[in-house]
Amino acid sequence: MNAEHFVELELINEAVREDPIGFIQRCDQAYTDRVEKAADTVISRLHLSRIILLAGPSASGKTTTASRVRRALEQRGIYCHMVSLDDYYRMKTDDGFPRTPNGELDLEAPEALRIDLLNEHLGALDRGEEILVPHYDFQRQCISEEGTPLQLHENEAVIFEGIHGLNPMFTDRHPEATRLFVSPATYVFHQDEEVFDRVWLRVIRRTVRDYYFRCASAADTLGMWANVRRGEKRYITPYKKTAHYHIDSAHNYEIPALRPIVEKLLTNVENNPQELLTEEILHGLMQFEPLDINLLPPTCLLKEEFLP
Repeated sequence: MNAEHFVELELINEAVREDPIGFIQRCDQAYTDRVEKAADTVISRLHLSRIILLAGPSASGKTTTASRVRRALEQRGIYCHMVSLDDYYRMKTDDGFPRTPNGELDLEAPEALRIDLLNEHLGALDRGEEILVPHYDFQRQCISEEGTPLQLHENEAVIFEGIHGLNPMFTDRHPEATRLFVSPATYVFHQDEEVFDRVWLRVIRRTVRDYYFRCASAADTLGMWANVRRGEKRYITPYKKTAHYHIDSAHNYEIPALRPIVEKLLTNVENNPQELLTEEILHGLMQFEPLDINLLPPTCLLKEEFLP
C-alpha cells in the first residue's frame, strides 16, 4: 500500500502562524488514523499468523509506532507483546561478525543478528510454544544469560520491531506473518519543487535524539550517517514493497518544531563529514516558520522518541 503524502510548504507555515495548537492536533490525528489502519490490517490477517514484523530505517519512529499499533490492537481485544530485534544481536567478538567495506564492524547488516535463533523463535511462537526472548546488554556488550519467557495464548499476538523486520532471511521462512513498514513518507513542496527531503527529516530526528539521549554531537551523528544510509539501501528499503501496510510517521509540524534546535546543532559543526548535506538541511529549515516546541503534547511521537 502506497503511504506517500504531499503537502504545500505555505499550508504548513500558515497553520503554524494562525492555529498552531489545532495544527498539532490535526497532524497527530492523521498519524493515529494511519496506525488504526495498520491495526486493522493486522486483525484481518490474524487467522494466518499472530506474528507481526515491523521494520523501518533509522529514526523512522519504529518504537513509538509499534507501541501505538500494540495499543490499537489491545483496544480491539488482542493482547499484544513487543520484542525488539536488537535483543537478537550477536556478540561483537563472534567469528564472522559482518564488517563494512573498510573493515569496521557492520551493525547495520542483518548477519549481525542471531538469524537461526530468531527464525526458530518465530516458528515456535506460531505453533503456540514457549520461547525465552534473549536480552542484549548494550552497555556491557553482552547477552544476558536469562531470557524472558513468551508464549502466545488465545487472542494474543506479538510485534517484532527492528530495522531488519522485513528481511527475506525472516519473511521467506515466515511468509504468513503480517509485515508493517514505518518511515516518514511526506513530501513538502513549494511551487512544484521539493523543499525538504524525507530523508532529511530522519537526519534531524536522529541528530536531536543522539544529542539528548546518547551524548553524541551532531558531528558524531553525521559521521555515522553514510554507513547508516549504505545499510538502508542494501538491507532495508529494497524490502519495503513487501509490507502489507506502510505507515507514514511524518508529522507536518515536526520540521517547524525542530528548526530552532537543529539550527543550533548543525551550525558551525567542527570537522563536519557531511558539509553539503548539512548546508542543504539548514537551507531547507529556513523556509519553515518556527513552532514553539512547548506546545507539543507529551504523548506525541517527537516527545516520546526524540525529545526529552
